[in-house]
Amino acid sequence: MKALVLFLVIFFLLWDLGWMAAGVHQMLPWRLRRLREEAPPGPQVLDVRTPAEFALFHIPGAVNRPDALIADPAALGLDPKRPVVVACMTGHRSPFVTKKLAARGYDATNLTWGMLGWKLAGGKSVSGGTR
Repeated sequence: MKALVLFLVIFFLLWDLGWMAAGVHQMLPWRLRRLREEAPPGPQVLDVRTPAEFALFHIPGAVNRPDALIADPAALGLDPKRPVVVACMTGHRSPFVTKKLAARGYDATNLTWGMLGWKLAGGKSVSGGTR
């Protein structure tokens, strides 16, 4: 069991370091929480999880677009003048979208450790429908 936990910790760290080396900016969940509390509404949040995952819990005001990797960024409902934080469940799908948005001129950041990190950091979430 200890070996599995150690493996997972190393995997997550290497995954995040790899994306940082590839130029994908990361935002720790407690930093996003603080930004949303200090200067509401904070950065816009693009949630790339499936509608079922999104309905379980999501950051209030998040835009759910599981098709964000293949969709034209202009069609995602984002304000290109505002920073955007991209979230998935664990931070393993969202870096691809973050990199794409940044390449198209968006101020895009990946939510490190995704929604699980958000919940562990005490971030507020809501359940239900899509937005």
